[in-house]
Parts: sequence; structure tokens; C-alpha cells
Amino acid sequence: MSPRPLKRRPPQKPVNNKRAIKNILSLLKNHRFKLILVIVSTIISTAFTIIAPLLIGQATTIIFYGINNIMNNTGSLDFDTLIHLLTIVTLLYIISSVFSYVQSFLLVEITTKISYDLREKLIDKILHLPMDKVEENKRGDILSRVTNDVDSLQNGITQSFIQLSTAIITLIGVFIMMLSINIWMTLATVILIPIAFVLIRFMTQYSQKYFLKQLQFKGSLNGQIEETFTGHDIIRAFNQEEISMEKFENDNENWFTHEWKSQFYSSLNGPLMNFISNFTYVVVAVLGAIFVLQKAIAVGDILAFFQYTQSFTRPIQQITRVMNQIQTAMAASERIFEFLEFEDEENPSNKQIHEIKNEISFENVSFGYRPNEKIIKNLSFTVKKGKKIAIVGETGAGKTTIVKLLMRFYDINSGSIKIDGVDIDEYDKNSLRSHIGMVLQDSWLFSDTITNNIRYGDLDANNDEVVDAASQVYADNFIRQLSEGYESRLNEDTDNISHGQKQLLTIARTILSKKEVLILDEATSSVDTRTEKLIQKAMDNLMEGKTSFIIAHRLSTIRNADNIIVIENGEIIEHGSHEELLKLKGYYYNTLNAQLKENIV
Repeated sequence: MSPRPLKRRPPQKPVNNKRAIKNILSLLKNHRFKLILVIVSTIISTAFTIIAPLLIGQATTIIFYGINNIMNNTGSLDFDTLIHLLTIVTLLYIISSVFSYVQSFLLVEITTKISYDLREKLIDKILHLPMDKVEENKRGDILSRVTNDVDSLQNGITQSFIQLSTAIITLIGVFIMMLSINIWMTLATVILIPIAFVLIRFMTQYSQKYFLKQLQFKGSLNGQIEETFTGHDIIRAFNQEEISMEKFENDNENWFTHEWKSQFYSSLNGPLMNFISNFTYVVVAVLGAIFVLQKAIAVGDILAFFQYTQSFTRPIQQITRVMNQIQTAMAASERIFEFLEFEDEENPSNKQIHEIKNEISFENVSFGYRPNEKIIKNLSFTVKKGKKIAIVGETGAGKTTIVKLLMRFYDINSGSIKIDGVDIDEYDKNSLRSHIGMVLQDSWLFSDTITNNIRYGDLDANNDEVVDAASQVYADNFIRQLSEGYESRLNEDTDNISHGQKQLLTIARTILSKKEVLILDEATSSVDTRTEKLIQKAMDNLMEGKTSFIIAHRLSTIRNADNIIVIENGEIIEHGSHEELLKLKGYYYNTLNAQLKENIV
């Protein structure tokens, strides 16, 4: 099978530098005091490093003239002054190293705290996003923002702040020291700097778009890896390994291409700066030789100036090398803040629901996930308190959408949903949801003990209540057969128990929550027929006195529902009790007979 051509993607705009810098500064503003200490430490550390070469130059001059005096029998070497200068130089380097350590320690502390806060903000944003935004973004890409992008930002701030601040202070200090030695050699060195910065700016602008794009492909690849890992059994069952590998290679190749380009173009700054630096040495050597012959400067000053020249070009080289990290950090900050700027789920009301007294009613409700594509069309029905309503229909008819609208995961386009005559839009969403318990077709459990998974329905429940809830759904028996019973820990994918057993635990969790309204979305679809009948008895007791919405594929599970509505293309085509629908001999009657023939029930 030949590999599919890579998909052409729309051109990516470069990173908005001003916005990225503003975002990074907003993260740093809460750490002003420590940043001031970092800057002070940087200034002291760098200043002492800058002063040292001048003293070394003076020591070299003393040695040079001392040796000449000894050779010409005109004097001796001034050891006292030489030792004094070298002692000062040693102390300067020691103090510089101490303050350099303080600078690094404080900065790591700042950036680690920033990463900690950002991850909290990102998780909080995920928990408060509207459902449509959650479903718009791939899980792998969101995970990449929370982990990889935050790490890139932290590393970028740490490395770039240290190197940039040191480089800037070094440039200023070295420039002053060079001027104190010789103005003409200083001008010859400095005149090459604008050329270097023009080249750096050009390369930076060109490579920026690739840095942002590589992070996006990185997130996309993470999503692909997650899907491949979680669905590896399905991939193998359908012999789709080759197709899966092709998809991975496409994403991987896109990531490789953009990462290679970003690194290549930004790395060109280093060789260019090396050339400029070497050329500067040649110019300084020629001018220095001329000035020594003219006795305008001392030999030791030439040595000091060479060190300052190296110290002057090294920060610029550091800036070019750190540009990769800076651009990655700015691209990461743009992706992080883009996600943080998503609007939270709107919840304008703080009106609380204390009790559902009479009924829940849908009145001419219409809804679509996309404009002009209605999933639910003018839907109207009423559920009295304590009654059971069953919703049946073909896949895609809109059954699950109905309960999502009741939970206010989405807002309806028109019509209204009311509780005791009050539109649910007038209530606080959290208050509304606190009265509703859900058991979905896809069970959700986390890597923890069975006790804690059941107790998730009521964190204040004691162990006896947990066991009682498990017993009501006939899960107690299989739990006690496990090696550690209720303290058995589910693994990361919760696949060390069967799918049906997982569903039993989610039902037990819902029982423990003691909600007024129950939503059972294909709750027993993953359970065998024998277990299903046992659970059905427990569910009947559970639903006694509670308002229940039952979405079911096996029609045998809804025989005793007070009202059954049949949905087709978002509209009610039949409604009534089990006996009433059988008399109609329509969709419900035909589907039930078909299931009986297939021995589903």
C-alpha cells in the first residue's frame, strides 16, 4: 500500500512577539521582589567578572616590565603589587560565582512556581470550558499544552532570562571598560554589532513561524499516540496497523520538517556571529599592534582588550544561541494563553434549586450542534416527579442529546426546559447538576481503589454505605472475590476488571449519590442478560420515587416505564406506555419483535 500524500495545511502566522512578551511579563509580575534580587545578583556577578580582566591586564603589564627590568638590570619585579592584584582577582571571581548561584537559584524558584500556577490554571480552564470547546480540541493537544508547552515556557524563561540579562549587563560593562582602554579599538569592535543584530532579527523573523508550527504538530502527534495506545486492541482486531502507522508517519514527518527548519534557520546565527567575532579579533590585533608601537597603550592593555573583545562578542553569541529557546518559549506562551483565553462556560445565575416538587417539562425544544443542522426539533413532553420516562430510537436520533440539554451541557436554540414551571436557564448550572445522577454507556473510572471509585458519588459516605451501594447492583460478590476486595486498585486503563463489572461500579456510584433525578444512558448495555435482570431489579428499587430518564437499546429494560417516547430525526413519532405502544404496532412494536427474534432480550 503506497503512503498517502501529506495533507496541505493553511500557512501559519508567525508568533505575535508583542503579545507573547506581554503574556510572559504578566507571569513575572507576581514575583517582582525575587526578580529584583535576581537582577541585583546578575549585576554584581557580571560586574565583578568584567572588572577582573582589567586587573589581570595590569598584572600582565607588571610582569612584562618586571622581566624587562630584570633582563636589563634596571630594576626588579614588583611582587607585592602583583600578589595584591591577583588576590583581588581571585576574590572577584569567587564573589561573582556566589551571586551567579543566587541568581540561578531564585530564577529556578520563580519559573517552577510559574509552571505550577500555569498547570493549575490550565486544568481549571479545562474543568470550566463549555462542552463544545472541550470537544473541539484533541485531548493529546490539550495534554501537550499542559505538559510540553509549560515545560518549554519554563525552560525558555529560565535560560533566556539568565543569559539575556547577563549578556546585556556584560555588553554595557565591557563597553565602558573598553572605552577606558582605547576609544578607537572600541569603535572598531562596536561598529560590527549592528550588522550582527540585523542578521539575528532577519533569521528570527523567518524561523518564528516554524517554532509555533512545530508545537502544534507536536500536540497533534501526542493526540495520535494517545489514540493509538488506547485503541491498540481495536487497531489489531481490524488489521489497521499499517494505516495507523501511516497516520503517525504523516504527523511525525510534519513535526520533523518544521522542527528541522526552525532549528536550522535559527542555528545560522551562531556561524555568522563566529565569523564577525573572528573578524573583530583581526581588527583589534592590527590596531593594537600599531598603538603599542606608538606607545599609546601598554602590552597588558592589549591582553585585557582581547579578553574584553571576547567578553563583548560572547554575549551576542549567547543571544543567538538562546533565540531558539526564546522563540520556543514565546510560541509555547501563545498556545498556553490562547487556551486560557477561551471563555468559561457561562453561568450567569446563582439561583439555587432546593427540590424538584412537581415535574420536568420540555416545551418546543429545538437544538443543533451546528447552525442549520437541527438534531432536536420542536420536542415537547413532561415527566412528573417520581415517574420513569424511557427514550428510544435509532442511533443518532437525538436521545443522548436530550439529556445533555437537561444537564445544560449545551444551551438550546429555541423553546424551553422547565422544572416546576421555571426555565432551567434561570438556575445556577452547578445547582441544577447537583440534583442529577448519570450512568453513561461508557463507564468512567479512575486509577484508585474500588472503594474510592464508588465513594466518588458521595465523598462523605462511610464504608458501610459503599458496600450497601455495591450490594444493590450485585457487585459485592465479584468485588470480594478480588485479591484485595474493596481495596483492590484499578490500573490506569481500568482494564483489570471486565467492562460489565466497571459498569456495575458506576451504577453503584450513582446509587450512592442519592440524586433526585436519574439519567441512565444505555446503562446496562455492557452487561450480560442474567446480570442485567439482577441490576434491573435493583434499579427499579433505586428509581422508586425518583424522576428517571432511561435511554435504552434493549426494550425489555423499559417495559415498566411510565411513559416511553420514540424519537426519530429529533422528533417524537410515538409515545405511551409499553402496552399502548404495542397496540399501535409501529416502530416500538416492530423493534421489540425484531429483538425477540434475535434473542437480544
